[in-house]
Amino acid sequence: MSRFPRSGGFTLLEVLLTVTITAVMIGIIYGVLVSTLQARTKLEHNAEMDEAGPVLLKMLSDDIAAAFVPPVPDQPPPAEGEAAPENPAYFTGKDNTLGAGEADELNFICSRDVWDPVTRRVADFCEVGYYLRANTEDSSVQVLVRREDPYVDDKPASGGSLQEMYRRVKSLKLEYWDGKEWLNTWGDQDAQKKTLPLIVKITLVIVPDAELAKKDAQAAEKKFVMDVAPVH
Repeated sequence: MSRFPRSGGFTLLEVLLTVTITAVMIGIIYGVLVSTLQARTKLEHNAEMDEAGPVLLKMLSDDIAAAFVPPVPDQPPPAEGEAAPENPAYFTGKDNTLGAGEADELNFICSRDVWDPVTRRVADFCEVGYYLRANTEDSSVQVLVRREDPYVDDKPASGGSLQEMYRRVKSLKLEYWDGKEWLNTWGDQDAQKKTLPLIVKITLVIVPDAELAKKDAQAAEKKFVMDVAPVH
C-alpha cells in the first residue's frame, strides 16, 4: 500500500485557527489599552479639578498678602467755593453680585515684581484687580478675571491687561476684618484709604465638572475658604 508524504506547510484549518487566536489576542490587548488610556484621562481630569481651587486660592492670597498702601498725604483745605479733592483709595473691595452668586471685586496696589513690557524691565509695584464676569458659554457659572497694570497711578482700579484665570466660578466672596468686625466692603471711608484690613477672608466656590453639574448642581460645587493677612 503506497503512502503519500505530508508537505511541510500549514493546513487551512491551522491557518484559520492561528488567525482567530491572533485576532482575539489583539482585541484583548486593544481593550486593555483603551481602558488604561480612559482611566488615565479620568485621573488627569479629576486631578485638574481638585487642583483648580487650591491654585486659585494661592494666587489670590499671594497677591493680597503683598498688598501695599502708599503714603496718602492729607489734602490742604480747599479754597473758598471749591470742593475738597478726594484721596484715591489704593485698596478697595466692592460687594457685588452676578447672576445668583456673590461676585465681589477687589483692586489694590501689590508690591510683587511684575514685568513691564513697555520699559522692558521689572516694576517693583503694580495694580492688581480681581472680579467675575459673565460666562457666555454657561450662564450658571462665571469667569474669574485678573487685572494687572505695571503703572501705578491715582486710578488704581482701572487700566492694565486682563487675564482669564478660571471659567467655572460659582461665586467669589471677600470679607474684611478691621479689628472689630467683618465688613463686606473696604475703601469707602477716608480712614480705610490710608490702611489695609487686618485680614481678608476669601470664599471661592467653583463648579469644575460641567457634566456632574447637569445631574446634581449642588454635588458638583467645591467650596474653598482662606484667611489672608496683608503685610502691613
